[in-house]
Amino acid sequence: MLAIDFGAKSIKAVKLSRSGSGYHLDNFGIVMSPPDSIMHGEIKDVDAVSAALHRMLSKKRIYDRNAIIAITGQKVIVREITTPLMSEKELAEGIRWEAPKYVPFDLQESLLDAKKIEELEEKEGAKMMRVLLVAAPRNLVEQQISILKNLKIQPKAVDIAANAQIRAFESYLTPASANSEDGTIIDIILSLGASTTEITLLEGERLKFTRTILKGGMDIARLIEKDLNVSFQEAESLIQQVGIRLPEELRISEDGDSEKETAMETEMEADMEAGMEMADIVSATAQKEEQIGNQSEKDNKAEAIRNEAEVADLVNRGISDIFNEVRKSLNYFKTQYQKVNYKSIILCGGMTQLPNLGQMLKRQFGITVVIANPLKNITVDEREVNINNLNNYKSALATAIGLAKRER
Repeated sequence: MLAIDFGAKSIKAVKLSRSGSGYHLDNFGIVMSPPDSIMHGEIKDVDAVSAALHRMLSKKRIYDRNAIIAITGQKVIVREITTPLMSEKELAEGIRWEAPKYVPFDLQESLLDAKKIEELEEKEGAKMMRVLLVAAPRNLVEQQISILKNLKIQPKAVDIAANAQIRAFESYLTPASANSEDGTIIDIILSLGASTTEITLLEGERLKFTRTILKGGMDIARLIEKDLNVSFQEAESLIQQVGIRLPEELRISEDGDSEKETAMETEMEADMEAGMEMADIVSATAQKEEQIGNQSEKDNKAEAIRNEAEVADLVNRGISDIFNEVRKSLNYFKTQYQKVNYKSIILCGGMTQLPNLGQMLKRQFGITVVIANPLKNITVDEREVNINNLNNYKSALATAIGLAKRER
């Protein structure tokens, strides 16, 4: 199955096929999104994105009549709700009566879906059921469908990014336990992208909560662009060069270089006043110039270190802003349950390439961090795909891989 993931930084395509009880990676492709064409899950320029996707699919020779796509963003509502017990047919008809309680936009311009999770019985004996409600503005889906139709591809299914990531990392999830002394055991999938950060909370494979934070790698680049007065492209390059620094790496030592330079100048003046012969003066001058040259090189290195530290400080500040929003979500979810035990953070997304990200996350939250491999248990033939490229981009391919695993 072909799956396409439209991101602010890049557009990803993955094609999987069934291989026994597992999957085989037939092909994949990734192309940079046209500037400002996709932001926070919304496609702003359908024609530009269509052209970019067409070039990539043609170059990589990826063909399929059908494709699965995903929607994401703050306009996508995902809620676990409780309703009276009803059949699937009754649920499909009755969900529009329940939806206004949870959906803040016009239902006439929205797409709704609901899935029964489990049945339960209240103390009074009333039979109820828990339902996962998903709602999104119709135009979010139509934007992507328009792109597929431009390329003569039929949309087979539309999913939410959280579901795709659950499938991508199912082997990393803690099995649900009905009677845990530690309370409800929750795994966290944290996807750090270019314009958004997706946080998904799971009990076993059951989606309990998902939130889109409108902050990502691009926001950190803009912070550097503004504070250091460099271009956006330079800012992105600096992020990759410097990365995240742990607290002990941010210390800068001052060695009083300017005082050393002043002392050398005073020594040179004293030599000349002593009446040295011209040859000695020339020789001494050359030596001092060499010393000054060496000192200048040291000064440049020191300035580079200071500049690097400044970039690192901005990167850390941007990461901390994202982590603070994640913390708010975790604290909010805990208020909904009497006892919650966060078991692990499964990290994915394009920003996972930043050095020390996992360590910083572990220090901030005190939770085990796993940089997960979405290709786990998927067979790959090195004659069919470029393994180096695949390893470089596999974390960013997580949503597309999870979409391609969808059975219907």
